[in-house]
Amino acid sequence: MSRISFENYGKLAQSLKDDTEVSGRYKIQHEAEKKILADVIKKLELQSEDSVLEIGCGVGNLLIPFSFFVREITGIDHSSCIKRLKDRFPKAKNVSFISGNFLDINIDKKYNKILCYSVIHCLEHSDEVFKFIYKALQLLVPGGMALFGDIPNKSTKKRFVNSEQGRQFVSEWEELLKRQTDSNNKTITQIPDKKSVQFDDDLILKILKLFRDKGYHTYVFPQTPELPFGNTREDILIKSVR
Repeated sequence: MSRISFENYGKLAQSLKDDTEVSGRYKIQHEAEKKILADVIKKLELQSEDSVLEIGCGVGNLLIPFSFFVREITGIDHSSCIKRLKDRFPKAKNVSFISGNFLDINIDKKYNKILCYSVIHCLEHSDEVFKFIYKALQLLVPGGMALFGDIPNKSTKKRFVNSEQGRQFVSEWEELLKRQTDSNNKTITQIPDKKSVQFDDDLILKILKLFRDKGYHTYVFPQTPELPFGNTREDILIKSVR
Protein backbone atom coordinates (compact mmCIF):
# COMPACT_ATOMS: atom_id res chain seq x y z
CA MET A 1 0.00 0.00 0.00
CA SER A 2 1.08 3.59 -0.23
CA ARG A 3 3.76 4.47 2.28
CA ILE A 4 1.57 7.22 3.77
CA SER A 5 -1.39 4.88 4.28
CA PHE A 6 0.84 2.16 5.71
CA GLU A 7 2.39 4.49 8.26
CA ASN A 8 -1.04 5.93 9.14
CA TYR A 9 -2.22 2.48 10.23
CA GLY A 10 0.90 2.11 12.35
CA LYS A 11 0.22 5.46 14.02
CA LEU A 12 -3.36 4.47 14.81
CA ALA A 13 -2.14 1.29 16.48
CA GLN A 14 0.05 3.42 18.73
CA SER A 15 -2.38 6.24 19.48
CA LEU A 16 -5.97 4.93 19.64
CA LYS A 17 -7.39 2.75 22.39
CA ASP A 18 -10.40 1.42 20.52
CA ASP A 19 -9.57 -1.56 18.27
CA THR A 20 -12.45 -0.84 15.89
CA GLU A 21 -11.11 2.67 15.26
CA VAL A 22 -7.61 1.30 14.72
CA SER A 23 -9.04 -0.83 11.91
CA GLY A 24 -10.20 2.36 10.12
CA ARG A 25 -13.83 2.20 11.19
CA TYR A 26 -15.98 4.29 13.50
CA LYS A 27 -16.42 3.31 17.13
CA ILE A 28 -20.19 3.14 16.55
CA GLN A 29 -19.54 0.35 14.01
CA HIS A 30 -18.21 -2.01 16.68
CA GLU A 31 -21.21 -4.36 16.56
CA ALA A 32 -21.36 -4.27 12.77
CA GLU A 33 -17.67 -5.15 12.63
CA LYS A 34 -18.39 -8.43 14.42
CA LYS A 35 -20.60 -9.49 11.51
CA ILE A 36 -17.65 -9.44 9.11
CA LEU A 37 -16.54 -12.78 10.56
CA ALA A 38 -19.47 -14.86 9.30
CA ASP A 39 -19.53 -13.04 5.96
CA VAL A 40 -15.87 -13.81 5.24
CA ILE A 41 -16.12 -17.41 6.47
CA LYS A 42 -18.92 -18.00 3.98
CA LYS A 43 -17.33 -16.24 1.01
CA LEU A 44 -13.85 -17.66 1.56
CA GLU A 45 -15.25 -21.09 2.47
CA LEU A 46 -12.96 -21.35 5.48
CA GLN A 47 -12.33 -24.89 6.70
CA SER A 48 -10.69 -26.31 9.82
CA GLU A 49 -7.68 -27.57 7.82
CA ASP A 50 -6.99 -24.28 6.05
CA SER A 51 -3.64 -22.51 6.10
CA VAL A 52 -4.51 -18.81 5.88
CA LEU A 53 -2.58 -15.64 5.12
CA GLU A 54 -4.16 -12.34 6.14
CA ILE A 55 -2.55 -9.38 4.40
CA GLY A 56 -3.16 -6.25 6.42
CA CYS A 57 -4.27 -8.00 9.61
CA GLY A 58 -4.19 -4.80 11.66
CA VAL A 59 -4.46 -5.44 15.40
CA GLY A 60 -6.25 -8.75 14.91
CA ASN A 61 -9.95 -7.89 14.81
CA LEU A 62 -10.42 -10.60 12.20
CA LEU A 63 -7.27 -12.68 12.64
CA ILE A 64 -7.93 -13.51 16.29
CA PRO A 65 -11.40 -15.03 15.79
CA PHE A 66 -10.37 -16.67 12.51
CA SER A 67 -7.52 -18.47 14.31
CA PHE A 68 -10.14 -20.61 16.09
CA PHE A 69 -11.60 -21.78 12.77
CA VAL A 70 -8.46 -22.80 10.84
CA ARG A 71 -5.36 -24.93 11.23
CA GLU A 72 -2.95 -22.00 11.03
CA ILE A 73 -3.01 -18.32 10.13
CA THR A 74 -0.27 -15.78 9.36
CA GLY A 75 -0.79 -12.05 9.65
CA ILE A 76 1.15 -9.30 7.83
CA ASP A 77 1.08 -5.64 8.82
CA HIS A 78 2.95 -2.66 10.26
CA SER A 79 5.22 -3.55 13.19
CA SER A 80 3.12 -1.38 15.53
CA CYS A 81 -0.01 -3.30 14.57
CA ILE A 82 1.74 -6.63 15.05
CA LYS A 83 3.05 -5.60 18.47
CA ARG A 84 -0.44 -4.63 19.63
CA LEU A 85 -1.90 -7.83 18.19
CA LYS A 86 0.62 -9.93 20.11
CA ASP A 87 -0.23 -8.06 23.30
CA ARG A 88 -3.93 -8.80 22.73
CA PHE A 89 -3.41 -12.46 21.88
CA PRO A 90 -0.14 -13.61 23.49
CA LYS A 91 -0.85 -17.36 23.76
CA ALA A 92 -1.89 -18.13 20.21
CA LYS A 93 -0.38 -21.44 19.14
CA ASN A 94 -1.42 -21.53 15.49
CA VAL A 95 -0.67 -17.88 14.64
CA SER A 96 2.48 -16.40 13.11
CA PHE A 97 3.33 -12.84 12.15
CA ILE A 98 5.27 -10.94 9.51
CA SER A 99 6.03 -7.24 10.07
CA GLY A 100 6.26 -4.98 7.05
CA ASN A 101 4.57 -3.75 3.89
CA PHE A 102 3.36 -6.71 1.81
CA LEU A 103 4.76 -5.24 -1.40
CA ASP A 104 8.24 -5.16 0.14
CA ILE A 105 8.22 -8.69 1.60
CA ASN A 106 9.36 -11.96 0.04
CA ILE A 107 7.30 -14.95 1.20
CA ASP A 108 8.19 -18.51 0.26
CA LYS A 109 5.28 -20.34 1.87
CA LYS A 110 2.04 -21.17 0.03
CA TYR A 111 -1.48 -20.91 1.46
CA ASN A 112 -4.82 -22.31 0.44
CA LYS A 113 -6.74 -19.24 1.62
CA ILE A 114 -5.74 -15.56 1.55
CA LEU A 115 -7.67 -12.69 3.08
CA CYS A 116 -7.02 -9.04 2.34
CA TYR A 117 -9.79 -6.99 3.93
CA SER A 118 -10.17 -3.23 3.66
CA VAL A 119 -6.65 -2.81 2.26
CA ILE A 120 -6.37 -2.47 -1.51
CA HIS A 121 -8.12 0.90 -1.66
CA CYS A 122 -5.08 2.23 0.25
CA LEU A 123 -2.79 1.49 -2.70
CA GLU A 124 -1.47 4.34 -4.82
CA HIS A 125 -2.93 3.60 -8.27
CA SER A 126 -4.51 0.87 -10.36
CA ASP A 127 -1.19 -0.57 -11.57
CA GLU A 128 -0.15 -1.07 -7.95
CA VAL A 129 -3.51 -2.76 -7.29
CA PHE A 130 -2.85 -5.23 -10.12
CA LYS A 131 0.69 -5.84 -8.85
CA PHE A 132 -0.53 -6.37 -5.28
CA ILE A 133 -3.25 -8.83 -6.27
CA TYR A 134 -0.93 -10.77 -8.60
CA LYS A 135 1.72 -11.05 -5.89
CA ALA A 136 -0.88 -12.36 -3.44
CA LEU A 137 -2.16 -14.93 -5.94
CA GLN A 138 1.38 -16.32 -6.38
CA LEU A 139 1.15 -17.46 -2.76
CA LEU A 140 -1.91 -19.66 -3.37
CA VAL A 141 -1.71 -23.41 -3.75
CA PRO A 142 -3.57 -24.81 -6.79
CA GLY A 143 -7.27 -24.59 -6.05
CA GLY A 144 -6.72 -21.93 -3.38
CA MET A 145 -8.90 -18.84 -2.90
CA ALA A 146 -8.20 -15.19 -2.16
CA LEU A 147 -10.74 -12.65 -0.94
CA PHE A 148 -10.02 -8.95 -1.47
CA GLY A 149 -12.77 -7.53 0.66
CA ASP A 150 -14.36 -4.27 1.72
CA ILE A 151 -13.53 -2.37 -1.48
CA PRO A 152 -15.15 1.10 -1.58
CA ASN A 153 -16.74 1.44 -5.02
CA LYS A 154 -17.65 5.03 -5.98
CA SER A 155 -20.18 3.79 -8.51
CA THR A 156 -21.92 1.58 -5.95
CA LYS A 157 -21.98 4.43 -3.44
CA LYS A 158 -23.44 6.84 -6.00
CA ARG A 159 -26.25 4.44 -6.85
CA PHE A 160 -27.01 3.95 -3.17
CA VAL A 161 -26.98 7.58 -2.02
CA ASN A 162 -29.19 8.56 -4.96
CA SER A 163 -31.82 6.00 -3.94
CA GLU A 164 -34.66 6.71 -1.50
CA GLN A 165 -33.19 4.23 0.97
CA GLY A 166 -29.77 5.79 0.56
CA ARG A 167 -30.94 9.33 1.22
CA GLN A 168 -32.66 8.22 4.41
CA PHE A 169 -29.56 6.29 5.50
CA VAL A 170 -27.25 9.27 4.90
CA SER A 171 -29.48 11.51 7.01
CA GLU A 172 -29.53 9.01 9.88
CA TRP A 173 -25.80 8.32 9.57
CA GLU A 174 -24.88 11.99 9.74
CA GLU A 175 -26.94 12.31 12.92
CA LEU A 176 -25.18 9.29 14.45
CA LEU A 177 -21.78 10.80 13.68
CA LYS A 178 -22.83 14.13 15.13
CA ARG A 179 -23.90 12.46 18.39
CA GLN A 180 -20.61 10.56 18.49
CA THR A 181 -18.62 13.78 18.07
CA ASP A 182 -20.80 15.64 20.59
CA SER A 183 -20.15 12.93 23.19
CA ASN A 184 -16.38 13.51 22.79
CA ASN A 185 -15.76 10.20 21.06
CA LYS A 186 -13.12 10.33 18.37
CA THR A 187 -14.23 9.91 14.80
CA ILE A 188 -12.39 7.98 12.16
CA THR A 189 -8.97 9.17 11.08
CA GLN A 190 -8.25 9.65 7.38
CA ILE A 191 -6.13 6.58 6.74
CA PRO A 192 -5.77 6.22 2.96
CA ASP A 193 -3.49 8.75 1.34
CA LYS A 194 -5.59 11.40 -0.45
CA LYS A 195 -3.85 10.33 -3.66
CA SER A 196 -4.83 6.68 -3.22
CA VAL A 197 -6.56 4.74 -5.99
CA GLN A 198 -10.27 5.35 -6.47
CA PHE A 199 -12.36 2.27 -7.23
CA ASP A 200 -15.38 2.40 -9.52
CA ASP A 201 -17.29 -0.11 -11.65
CA ASP A 202 -14.74 0.15 -14.45
CA LEU A 203 -11.79 -0.75 -12.22
CA ILE A 204 -13.66 -3.59 -10.52
CA LEU A 205 -14.59 -5.09 -13.88
CA LYS A 206 -11.06 -4.57 -15.21
CA ILE A 207 -9.67 -6.58 -12.28
CA LEU A 208 -12.12 -9.42 -12.96
CA LYS A 209 -11.22 -9.51 -16.66
CA LEU A 210 -7.46 -9.14 -16.13
CA PHE A 211 -7.18 -12.12 -13.81
CA ARG A 212 -9.59 -14.25 -15.81
CA ASP A 213 -7.27 -13.70 -18.73
CA LYS A 214 -4.43 -14.94 -16.48
CA GLY A 215 -6.29 -18.20 -15.87
CA TYR A 216 -8.09 -17.52 -12.58
CA HIS A 217 -11.78 -17.66 -11.76
CA THR A 218 -12.92 -14.23 -10.53
CA TYR A 219 -16.14 -13.07 -8.89
CA VAL A 220 -17.55 -9.90 -7.36
CA PHE A 221 -19.89 -10.07 -4.35
CA PRO A 222 -21.99 -7.38 -2.69
CA GLN A 223 -21.67 -6.72 1.01
CA THR A 224 -24.82 -7.04 3.08
CA PRO A 225 -26.19 -3.81 4.61
CA GLU A 226 -25.45 -4.86 8.20
CA LEU A 227 -21.68 -4.76 7.60
CA PRO A 228 -19.86 -1.52 8.59
CA PHE A 229 -19.86 0.00 5.08
CA GLY A 230 -22.05 -2.63 3.43
CA ASN A 231 -24.10 -0.29 1.26
CA THR A 232 -21.11 1.12 -0.59
CA ARG A 233 -18.50 -1.64 -0.72
CA GLU A 234 -17.89 -4.88 -2.60
CA ASP A 235 -15.68 -7.96 -2.36
CA ILE A 236 -13.63 -9.66 -5.08
CA LEU A 237 -13.03 -13.41 -4.81
CA ILE A 238 -10.33 -15.03 -6.96
CA LYS A 239 -9.83 -18.79 -7.26
CA SER A 240 -6.69 -20.50 -8.48
CA VAL A 241 -7.45 -23.28 -10.97
CA ARG A 242 -6.18 -26.72 -9.98
